[in-house]
Amino acid sequence: MLVLMRCLLAFTALALLWLEEVDPGEFTRVTYGSLTLYCLHSAVVALVSYQSGWPAPSRALHWIDIVFFTSLVSLTEGANSLFFYFFFYPILIASLAWGFREGIAVTTASIVLFFALGLYFAPDKELFALHRTLARVAYLFAFGYLIASLGGYEIKLKRRLRLLKDVNDVADARFGFDEVVGRNLDRLLDFYAADSSLLVLKHPGDPPRFVLYQASRRKPGQGSIANAITESAARALLALPETIGASYRGRWASWLPRIRRHVAIDLARQVKSQAFLSESEALANLLDARALLTVPYARPGSTRGRLFVASARHGFPPIEIEFLAQVLDAMAAVLENIVLTEQHFGKAASDERAAIARDLHDTTIQPYIGLKLALEALQREAGEREPISRRIGELVEMAGMTVQDLRKYTRQIRERTQMPGEALAAAVQMHSERLTRFYGIVVDVACDVSAQIDGQLATEAFQMVSEGISNVLRHTAAKSAFVVLREEPSTLLIQIGNAAPEPSDAAPTFMPRSIHERSLALGGTTAVGRRADGYTLVEVRLPLK
Repeated sequence: MLVLMRCLLAFTALALLWLEEVDPGEFTRVTYGSLTLYCLHSAVVALVSYQSGWPAPSRALHWIDIVFFTSLVSLTEGANSLFFYFFFYPILIASLAWGFREGIAVTTASIVLFFALGLYFAPDKELFALHRTLARVAYLFAFGYLIASLGGYEIKLKRRLRLLKDVNDVADARFGFDEVVGRNLDRLLDFYAADSSLLVLKHPGDPPRFVLYQASRRKPGQGSIANAITESAARALLALPETIGASYRGRWASWLPRIRRHVAIDLARQVKSQAFLSESEALANLLDARALLTVPYARPGSTRGRLFVASARHGFPPIEIEFLAQVLDAMAAVLENIVLTEQHFGKAASDERAAIARDLHDTTIQPYIGLKLALEALQREAGEREPISRRIGELVEMAGMTVQDLRKYTRQIRERTQMPGEALAAAVQMHSERLTRFYGIVVDVACDVSAQIDGQLATEAFQMVSEGISNVLRHTAAKSAFVVLREEPSTLLIQIGNAAPEPSDAAPTFMPRSIHERSLALGGTTAVGRRADGYTLVEVRLPLK
């Protein structure tokens, strides 16, 4: 709505000239013409703003206002012009829309232009009143500075509220503890225009576990990675007492005097002091920063730690200590809720897994054991010399292996154990050899996967390979197949293929449902196609964790 004030000022100036309340000077036509154009400009800007829903004014508009008001002052009595007061409008717009720096810049430009051009275009140099001009310059500076300060403070408060809102956003909780920490560290980087932000946590235990999260402008996207650190490194970062927040700024050049600015606040007692200067300086050197802002992370009976915001370009005012403590309190509350929620769902999932394991034992393993005993009895009844006895023996062995696999799977469900990454290749190879032995299908395995692959990903990959080869046995007459496991920069590639019984150019129309659902659950993709050599190919790509 402030754009309407521009129209009011423009038409008011035109009315004052028309009523001859202000001397238009020697260039009457130029004065009336420029003022008319400015009125049209103001009206068009107001109309466009109305149609756009009154957006924030463009930065160029208040500079255009400065140019016009300067020309208006120059054409109408110079430094004595009544239109001097119009300069406060662009100062107000710049300060409210763009903050303190823009407001001060517009104030400075207004002062310089008013004094220089007002003096130059004064109609009668003898009537030029230095004391009045200097008084107006002083008014312009004083009120311009106040307006810029208030505008900058309002924008600062809005940014603070926006940051607190983002930190308290419950939608972030679904991403997990580490991801929420990383997102908030990135937000602090942007809010303070800092170079790095760090969170050091000391998780309770015997011995305690120390974790470091670090977001840096030089390495974006790394804030959500939990890095384990040694106790000695953690003690160096946690040197300040648990209730102390501090703001430190060292000297900015080696040739400057050893001038430092340091404030420490006991957040529990709200007492400021100059204590802990040596600890703050040591922390700044450790983090390779000239300026440092730090507050403690503490939850009753829970994790302890400390948050750091560091910069090599600018300092942090001491008032930011208390605000950063508020941000960290909000962040800690969200993280605590995430931990409690994960514990709740973990307990519920554990109970559900135990129930599923009992059901598997009662409804699946026991019948298989019964089948195995019946086959052993049948083998004994047939006698060792009968040809069919050997085939029955193979069935007994298959039943025994299946019982072992089911018991292993049941134990994994109950205890939530996962396959080690280094065991994936051996497990796939062993499973392929078993299929070759019992079913006569030749499976060629090519595995290029590092031992550091995530356990959950390895377990899911093995289940997909098992399901894929089982599909070959159940739904095709192929006697050869292949499995490819290859670790790529950001994905795990799984390819399962079999020779088509009848070579065809038509693309396969099926989609293995179980494999596809597992892939989607892990954020991956599944595709089915046919290679040029006649092999039907199922290709799965899973993101590496």
